Amino acid sequence: MDILKIEGYQGTNIYGDQAAKLTKHTQLAASKNQTNNDSTEESTSVELSERAQKIMQGAQVEPEIDLKKVANLKNAINNGNYKISAEDIANRMMAQVDMQKED
Repeated sequence: MDILKIEGYQGTNIYGDQAAKLTKHTQLAASKNQTNNDSTEESTSVELSERAQKIMQGAQVEPEIDLKKVANLKNAINNGNYKISAEDIANRMMAQVDMQKED
């Protein structure tokens, strides 16, 4: 059995991709608004839904890293004692799919 070596923090913020897309769309809308304002006196406003606002807030929060837990996991992996639960992995994957469907 091959053991993968984990180096450094590789965590991701689950809201990061969604927030990046939202930011991009908001910037595009603002850019179009500026272009429209240059040619006419009309203005366009952009309002974010409550869900979009939560995504933006979640993207700005960095997760706290438990260095002791990371060290324990590294040791367990290096010693071959780390047990992988296929059920936990499947549950987390399905939760991620469910979250993406809501978008």
